[in-house]
This record gives sequence, structure tokens and C-alpha cells, in this order.
Amino acid sequence: MIPTPARRAVRALPAALLAAAVALGAAACAGDAETDTASVESEAPDLGQNQERVRLTEGAPVSMETRSGAMAAVQMTGHEPGDDPQVTITVTAEGGEAEEYTLPLGGELDVAGDRWRVSEIGLSDTRSQPSSTTLTRADDASGGDSGSGAASGGDA
Repeated sequence: MIPTPARRAVRALPAALLAAAVALGAAACAGDAETDTASVESEAPDLGQNQERVRLTEGAPVSMETRSGAMAAVQMTGHEPGDDPQVTITVTAEGGEAEEYTLPLGGELDVAGDRWRVSEIGLSDTRSQPSSTTLTRADDASGGDSGSGAASGGDA
């Protein structure tokens, strides 16, 4: 049987449609190069630490520089779940001894002369998603102590 022009067209149609779809997909993926430059032009912000806020992940130490330029290592070392959860944070000032704080939400601690407040507590008992806490600067404009009575040392 001799193929007719109509049969040839019907056989070629799926191949032509596939080629058009591939070409259209490639053109869409290429995109406009100038619209994708935002990530190249600026660095992503560090959401874990800045001058007024620090996120601590249990077991991972963070080096902090105080307003006076002193350095301290701060680490969330444990937590106590419950209706009023608490976090245990160890602070080791440069050249000093480690000081341990067990604090509830809103509790305050001293980091080499700067006051910080526990503003968030996120608890987890899985290794895949460790517990965390967020500290925010508690110093007021006059630099005074807010006197929250945060317990330090041996209150675990």
C-alpha cells in the first residue's frame, strides 16, 4: 500500500507536536537573565543573629560580641518541657568561667555585661529538629539592669 499525503501528515503530527513542546519548554526555562539576578546582587540576610536578636539551637555554640567589644560563647545546653518550659543556657565570657542560666520565657541573662531576654522557646525531643530559643537584647536606653531576678547557676 502506498502512503497517501494525508497518512503521512497524520504520522508526522505527533512528532511535530513533541518538537514544538520541547522547544517551548526550553524557551520558558531559559527565562530572562536579568530577572534572576537578585540573589547574585545581594547576600541573604542572616536571620539567626544580629545586634538585637540571637537564635540558639540546642548544642550549637554561638560567639557573640557585646556592645563594649567583649566576646562570649553562648550555648543552649538543655531544656525542661512543661506548662512553663525553661531553657538552660551556658555563657562563657572571653577569659572567664562558664556561667549557667535556667530561664523561663521572659527570663534574662548576662552576656559579658549585656542583658538578654528569652523571647522565644521552641522545644523538640527529636535529633532531626533540635530545640531552640531566641534571645533579644534586654538593655534599655540607659543601659540599666531590668532586675527580672533571673536565676543563675545550679537552678536546674
